[in-house]
Amino acid sequence: MTPTQTTTYIITVHGSGTATATAQATVTVTVTPVGTPTVTMSANPMSITAGQSSTLTVVATNSTNVVITDNVDSNSYPLGTSGGTQIVNPTTTTIYTATATGANNLTATANATVTVGSGGGGVNSINHVIFLQQENRSFDTYFGMLNPYRRAQGWNIGDDGKDYEVDGIDDKLSTISNMDDEGDVYPLFKFTSTCVDDETSAWLESYGDVNRFDFLTSRPILMDGFVHTAEGFAKSCVASGHCSGSFTDLTGRRAMGYYDQGFLNYYYYMASQFALSDRWFSPVASKSISNRIATFTGGTTQGLVRDPGNDDHLNQQLNIPTIFEKLDQAKVSWKVYYTVTDGFCLNDDECSGSAGAYYPATTFAYLTYSYRFMYENPTGAACTGMTQASSVVGDTTNSFCIDPNHVAPLEQFLSDLSTGTLPSFAFIEAGYGKNDEHPGSGQSILAGQTQLANILNSFMASPSWKDSVFFLSYDEGGGPYDHVPPVPGHSNDNSDAALGAIPDIAQIAVNADSFFPCLPSGGTATTHCDLNLTDPGATPGDAAAVQGFAAQLGFRLPNMIVSPFTRRHYVSHTPMDHTAVIKFVENRFIGGTAHLTPRDAAQPDLLDFFDFNAVPWATPPSPPKPVTSTTSCTPANLGP
Repeated sequence: MTPTQTTTYIITVHGSGTATATAQATVTVTVTPVGTPTVTMSANPMSITAGQSSTLTVVATNSTNVVITDNVDSNSYPLGTSGGTQIVNPTTTTIYTATATGANNLTATANATVTVGSGGGGVNSINHVIFLQQENRSFDTYFGMLNPYRRAQGWNIGDDGKDYEVDGIDDKLSTISNMDDEGDVYPLFKFTSTCVDDETSAWLESYGDVNRFDFLTSRPILMDGFVHTAEGFAKSCVASGHCSGSFTDLTGRRAMGYYDQGFLNYYYYMASQFALSDRWFSPVASKSISNRIATFTGGTTQGLVRDPGNDDHLNQQLNIPTIFEKLDQAKVSWKVYYTVTDGFCLNDDECSGSAGAYYPATTFAYLTYSYRFMYENPTGAACTGMTQASSVVGDTTNSFCIDPNHVAPLEQFLSDLSTGTLPSFAFIEAGYGKNDEHPGSGQSILAGQTQLANILNSFMASPSWKDSVFFLSYDEGGGPYDHVPPVPGHSNDNSDAALGAIPDIAQIAVNADSFFPCLPSGGTATTHCDLNLTDPGATPGDAAAVQGFAAQLGFRLPNMIVSPFTRRHYVSHTPMDHTAVIKFVENRFIGGTAHLTPRDAAQPDLLDFFDFNAVPWATPPSPPKPVTSTTSCTPANLGP
């Protein structure tokens, strides 16, 4: 039988021989017409407190129209024909209905309920936000192999019973490669060394990494330039003699290497226990200083794509509003903690005593507002405002003035943890050149992991644990391979369909202001223009000339969100960049409209990372001791 419509069949069984009894059963065969739409919808999280948001994810097939409605406010949210995601902010428990319409006006519906309760204190339970950025690592080179590790431990399953998978490279190892300039093809490979030669993700090179041969057009997004860029960077440095350090890898092969839990055992454990994002990007398609400035300013460098000091040689600070200024205006406490000084000193006995050796190493110094809290004072004049002579932070030469209530060495952070005197917002600068994990500086990545283990373990054991959140990330990708294009409209080109619907980064890739990258008149960099003639954006019609800084973000970054309120084993696919943390600070301590720029305003609120009701990590976990062996620090022997 081949029914063409839904049919109920009656089956009758008659007795045999002298038996006269009969028995009957019915069965209904449901026939779904070809082309009938299907739709599913889920809410994440399903339970929130007032003021939080939830993300609705809809997957539809055979549909020509998909829309979400609710039963409270009669809101309507149209989606693409295959579904998509929608962030909602209900103030009371709400039932959302996704309706998919197909051919002949056939429809299918699915419901999801977002429960709004009084809960605990919600986001107000967090009284301290800590943000630390290490240096120059892409998501794939560090966390691309998280999935096998998480699955082996059963840490891919959240408390809600859902499977949280990472958009990594574990299932792509045999399909990904890059070619060098000589035609040699380099696939992904596992590093056996914790030290590698330097790479770069500067403005020109970042666009070239995404599309090696023609980064100014709308060709398919290939992610094929990483080896080419690393090779060219090494050869250029050797030829010019202007780059620090030596190079043992002139092929660029190092761009395709990755790590796993063998070296990064502490990071893998912490990222798997707590929460992370596989869509955390740096805000600018360029190097460290640009991205650190953009972090402090809510996403803008006001047109600059290079280091205003070392590259552009500007002899002035940038007068751009910062999160610190916003917090001061709202009378909210903050502090920048520096790990090393400009003399690369971790300890007093490492400093030479030369002028400026003790000056704090922080990108905050690039911004005009920093002068209220730190400035050089070679003449020994009386310090102004709330600043004090720098002997207060160990500089016996008193070569600068500093306000230790707003700028202080890392030891003060550890002290503030133990005494419960953390500010509302704490930004920790990396240990530049010492334990920041930057390639090419002669340091093992294990030094950075050990440093962060000390900081995070101290945090988890401190009185501040109960009401704080620690955001850990890296300032920019640095040049290693990553498979997710940081290009609006293409960010999901290489992602697995099994991960479900992932929002495109177009929703966060917005210009922070009216400043686009530009060529300076006369060729000398100004405070708003520093492009070279060959740079993306220098020619009319370039993507960066037409779309500005929204044309391409920086690459994905390793990260984790550590807090007693963090959801266990959670992975977010919602796009964000560093300014999402700034928005989180603004929303928590100032107000929902206190954004610095349209870029931080466009970021997600990050509340999906937390469960303020259950407080999953009220008792923090006991992480393993980080791997400490440095015998593998051999850049000449990268791996098989």
